[in-house]
Amino acid sequence: MTYPLPSKALNDFLTTLHPGDVVAGVVVGIENFGVFVDLDGAPEASVGFIPPPELSWRWISSCQEAVSLGQRVTAEVLALDTEMRGQAVLSLVALQPNPWSLWADRAGSVIRGRVTKLVPFGIFVRLDDGIAGLVHRSELPPAGPELAARIGDEMTVRVTEVDVPMRRIRLSFAGTDDLKAGAGIDAPPWPRP
Repeated sequence: MTYPLPSKALNDFLTTLHPGDVVAGVVVGIENFGVFVDLDGAPEASVGFIPPPELSWRWISSCQEAVSLGQRVTAEVLALDTEMRGQAVLSLVALQPNPWSLWADRAGSVIRGRVTKLVPFGIFVRLDDGIAGLVHRSELPPAGPELAARIGDEMTVRVTEVDVPMRRIRLSFAGTDDLKAGAGIDAPPWPRP
């Protein structure tokens, strides 16, 4: 696919921006592959582009879950494409605290959570708002996820690994030995209101 080269006015505008700058604008297009934003002061429409992983720390199945048409947004500039598309790649999450980093040192913790999804490779358990971990199929009885739990079941799990950059938490079933040994059940890593 070819794109028209950016106009001189657009190129001049983009050269005033730098990665790390904070910009504002209005959402004008929502697609499966990202969101287009009319940036304040831009000489053309849809100069800002937000890829799906940069919309929300939460897992979203569609961009419409994070923003709506006409919504005013403030974002950080991640990168600039002045040669091909004439766009500024933006991030909403860069301006928000990373909830995953709060889990970075939680390996070994025993936590209660609710089953949110059963998939062929395991069970997803909600640990806190927007944060879920995976109990891999290898941790389950041979019968598979569908016989180990149902959606909505509450279960006690052990956090075995936290990968903050990839936004993944690996879980295992916390056995009764964990609870008898006095490990206790931890609260989420931040206070509740």
